[in-house]
Amino acid sequence: MSPLSLAALDGRAPLGFLAALGVLRLVSEHTGHPARLAWSTRDATAVLHDAQPTVDALVDDLTAVVRDIPDGGVLPGVSPGFPPPGEAPDKLRLPRPALRPYAAQVAGTDGAAGERWLASLVTDLSVDDKQRADISLFAAPSGKQSMRTMLEKPLALLRANPGYLREALVAWRRHAGVTGEYLDHRVLFDAVDSPEGRSAERGVPGATWLALMSYPLMRTTATGTEPVTTCWQDFGRRAGRRMVYPLWSEPLDLPAVTAVLTHPVLDGAEPGTPPPGADLLSVFQVVHAQRRRIPGRTFAGVLTPATRPIESGDRR
Repeated sequence: MSPLSLAALDGRAPLGFLAALGVLRLVSEHTGHPARLAWSTRDATAVLHDAQPTVDALVDDLTAVVRDIPDGGVLPGVSPGFPPPGEAPDKLRLPRPALRPYAAQVAGTDGAAGERWLASLVTDLSVDDKQRADISLFAAPSGKQSMRTMLEKPLALLRANPGYLREALVAWRRHAGVTGEYLDHRVLFDAVDSPEGRSAERGVPGATWLALMSYPLMRTTATGTEPVTTCWQDFGRRAGRRMVYPLWSEPLDLPAVTAVLTHPVLDGAEPGTPPPGADLLSVFQVVHAQRRRIPGRTFAGVLTPATRPIESGDRR
């Protein structure tokens, strides 16, 4: 089967990278195709292998996954009650004594799929200032957002507008009022840039939902007292935490992708040219991103590509 180019999913942008991983996971786990993912060395866009021969057929598969999500649910392959419904205070962000029996309940109800989702979203290996389980570094809750509403709102947009999935793969269109779950720095429009003449958030709904579907590949644990999620590294001092991820040219299936994302050759890797040894993994570029605060807002910030090298004075 010929490789399928996904022209809108540029791996140099965190949202494009995560959305491509989401496509790979959904196709591999929910459609029966033994899909593999690579990146173009020419323009860093995603290339899907062993899936469908056309974008239309791939969109049909992804649309079927959305339709199979049960009524009242927000995730494919798990029960409607996960994550727990409701806005903040988030019922998934439990203290250690409550999270452990809840994790056993999720495993009993949803099996390995539920366990992967839970392990990606929260960890009890570290806790926040309220003694609740820490959350994934990919999550940036704002206002009354919970893990449930983070997943619920992008899905509702797709259900109302199935064409958003095709836009996600072929050509992005930005839609007012879509936050992009703050995985996309271009979601922020100043008044001077906005067609409406006022500051607004304009995200890509289909790409956002696909990016969220990558999260079971990203395990959240802890180092010392701080949470850490797959692809994130702490460079200390001024550089802080960064998302560090590779682009590779050899088509890889899900287990191989997981191995590359967590490979020690990426530890401390600078943005741009990969470190020695990475070529053995077919890695041709390393990309960095970090949270950028929004003036007047108190949440973690929007995920933004970072190209500046980590200098010795910035490190721990």
